[in-house]
Amino acid sequence: MFDPETQGHTAAELCSRIAASHATLRETECEELVLAAAWADVHYLDGDEAGYRPLVERSCAWGGQGCPPVAEHCALELGALRGTGATAARMLIADALDLRHRLPHLWQLVRTGTVRAWQARHVAQTTHDLSWEACTDVDEALSRSLPLLAWPRFRRLLHAAVLDADPEARRRREQDAGEQRGVWSWTGDHGLRTVVAKAASGDAVWFMATVDRLAEVLRADGDTDPVDVRRSKAIGLLAQPALALALLLDHADDPDRLPPAQAPHAVESPAPGPATTARLDEDEDADPDGSGRDLVLRRDLLRHDLRAARPRVVLHLHVTDTALRCGDGLVRPEHGEAMTLDQARDWLADTGCPITVRPVRDPLDTAPVDAYEIPLRLREALFLRNPVDVFPFGQATSRTLDLDHTTPYVPPGAGGPPGQTGTHNLGFLARSHHRAVTFAGWKRRQPQPGTYLFASPNGYVYLTTNQGTVALGRTPYSRALWDCDPAEDRSTKERVGAA
Repeated sequence: MFDPETQGHTAAELCSRIAASHATLRETECEELVLAAAWADVHYLDGDEAGYRPLVERSCAWGGQGCPPVAEHCALELGALRGTGATAARMLIADALDLRHRLPHLWQLVRTGTVRAWQARHVAQTTHDLSWEACTDVDEALSRSLPLLAWPRFRRLLHAAVLDADPEARRRREQDAGEQRGVWSWTGDHGLRTVVAKAASGDAVWFMATVDRLAEVLRADGDTDPVDVRRSKAIGLLAQPALALALLLDHADDPDRLPPAQAPHAVESPAPGPATTARLDEDEDADPDGSGRDLVLRRDLLRHDLRAARPRVVLHLHVTDTALRCGDGLVRPEHGEAMTLDQARDWLADTGCPITVRPVRDPLDTAPVDAYEIPLRLREALFLRNPVDVFPFGQATSRTLDLDHTTPYVPPGAGGPPGQTGTHNLGFLARSHHRAVTFAGWKRRQPQPGTYLFASPNGYVYLTTNQGTVALGRTPYSRALWDCDPAEDRSTKERVGAA
């Protein structure tokens, strides 16, 4: 039993206790999966054997392709032993068999208690419908990365790997997903309604870009409501297309907008000619209330270049040269789940606007600068090298994260060396992590560009790269690894090496 009384313990003692408790939790969870696989072995039942009586007890293939069948009633006792129902026990057996027979690398991590059981089970369930060969490919590519990555990062990689592993199933799922699109609305509280839409990724991106732009327009016109409220109002404006378009055109030249050279343009709209104007003048139905407002609005819209009203979107899509050459593969947006090359092609083509392709900058060729301020080219290069918050198990992926100097910047006038601001001495941090290394006792170094060592206030060491995080603990090895940097301050070394 554990002692719930924690008063009087030092931070170092609590660190040791928390680390030990977490290790025990992992081991206990994983042991349950190992025991479930053993339980399935004891209750193996082959439906082709002589004496098989399906009316008494059927042989059930709960695992995926390549897993052995088991006797159907075995889940009843396992569920009772665990205090759950038979359905939960069947799912546990299925996941354990999938892990052992279809995901051998991940199964080895389970056997050593290196991963959380719920994460391993999620992988098993996600790959359950794949063929045995495709499943082993996913296992080979990803399983060793699971202990290194924050779960949201690993889940995105898993989604992409499953898509890539079975092209035929992927195409069937795409076809099925296309039939599930729709828009729904139901009554909410206090006179509000909730609207839910399921649409193609490209349509959703452009819709949200237009909503965000209209929210900016409302703010420019003096609306002081929070941004989410203004977005809600923008949906109401979109329900009146002429009014929304007029507002967008009125603010097309706002100084805070991206210049046309920096973003994709909309399809050109032909300028109105005399025939168009004359037709409006003769169209009596265009002004049903006789006020002339609709005619004026329509003339004003036709006099504008409608390209200016389109939201301008910069997309960052990662695709391999192999996928481009063979015409099939995956595209990974900077934000969101992976998609197929066909989906990305449809996404871009359906927008009706030309695409501006920009070259990718090589981070290794980006020269440092002497100034404290970080130029845009350096920020771009760093994002390409380390696109995720470099703090241990960080998961934030945004180009607006803080960029912090690993070794504090010293002005040249105060004796600072040249070239302090470069990819060798910078790293992305979420604001809370930036504050932690500034005020909360966390220390950090960058022994080589893109590789970061962090030491916690109680001396636990973590190594992070763009591949993930390795927790090195507080051991002689971690102390030696940290001590190999002679430039680090002595107080941190003493804290890392403290017993």
